[in-house]
Amino acid sequence: MARRNIEAAIQASQELELEGKLLPCKIPSSYSKLESYKVISSQQELDGVYSLQYSPDGSMLAVGTGNEAMRLYDTASGKHIEDLRQPRYGGFPVKSLRWHPYDHHILYGATCNGMIYALNVKSHTCTAVVSERKNEINCLDFSADGSTFATAGKDLAVRIYDTKTCKEIKCYEGYSNATPAEDTEVQGHGMRVFALKHSPDNSHILLSGGWDNHIKVWDIRTSDGVKRTIAGPHICGDALDLKGLRILTGSWVGENSLQLWDYTSGNLIKNIPFPSGHDGEYLYAAQFCENDTVVAGGSGTKSIKAINSTTCEVLGEIELNGKCVNTLDTTRGGQLVAVGGMINSVTIGVIS
Repeated sequence: MARRNIEAAIQASQELELEGKLLPCKIPSSYSKLESYKVISSQQELDGVYSLQYSPDGSMLAVGTGNEAMRLYDTASGKHIEDLRQPRYGGFPVKSLRWHPYDHHILYGATCNGMIYALNVKSHTCTAVVSERKNEINCLDFSADGSTFATAGKDLAVRIYDTKTCKEIKCYEGYSNATPAEDTEVQGHGMRVFALKHSPDNSHILLSGGWDNHIKVWDIRTSDGVKRTIAGPHICGDALDLKGLRILTGSWVGENSLQLWDYTSGNLIKNIPFPSGHDGEYLYAAQFCENDTVVAGGSGTKSIKAINSTTCEVLGEIELNGKCVNTLDTTRGGQLVAVGGMINSVTIGVIS
């Protein structure tokens, strides 16, 4: 993802001291286990946790809830810092949270009623900056240089905004399955979009995925947008990631849900086994970590697992008390993992 390079540069000289555990600034040369470290519980009803993101320096964790709250927690202690947006009775789920890659005190949150809010940690303010009428925004992501951000959701369109003005500069429409596009290879999405990821190395390149079983590779410098389509993944959450020339996808399917793809050719590299038993896999979230490790989870096992993508060894599992996993995020190369779902808490894990 686009923030990976920025995060690594910021954290390169900063150790993080947890309660009784020190995460070194230098990432270990290998990982061998995932274990649960802390459960952050809320006294308030959250209606589930739908989005998570660590701040670029890893010191704070942003949490988006099912009742529209946007909360901040201290990473080291797990203590609640503040609600930048208060929970609301009948509020809409916050489906995506993204820190600005260079203005690190600014956090954007997108909700299912088509709103995007800019949250300022310094001034403790929440400002509505975008309204997409009649849309449900499922995903949001900044470009690597922070000059633009993209959104997508229910209405099939991928929109590009200027970050300074928050004005739409491009809108790539989808197509209706009732009247199929002539060439789906170079068309937008035909069903709802649930994941967006900018390239960490090129601010003009963007990946998207959703219900239509396609990953789209976009070049936002062009008028048509789509440069290539990768057929296969059925994406239903934030389960799309890009690292180097490898794409990671997590599909909401019973088997072969966790997959690695070659960015250049679009070919499948391998299926990464995700042990699930009789309930199936059904992933909603997936992300790359360092040391050939990936983390993923969803509604099948109701847990996340850390897996070595080369050896396929499962390094560990964090269960969510029988509740569906909606979202996860990692920081410090994956040493710290946050997990949220249909439960009134966030679980923190450590990979070592």
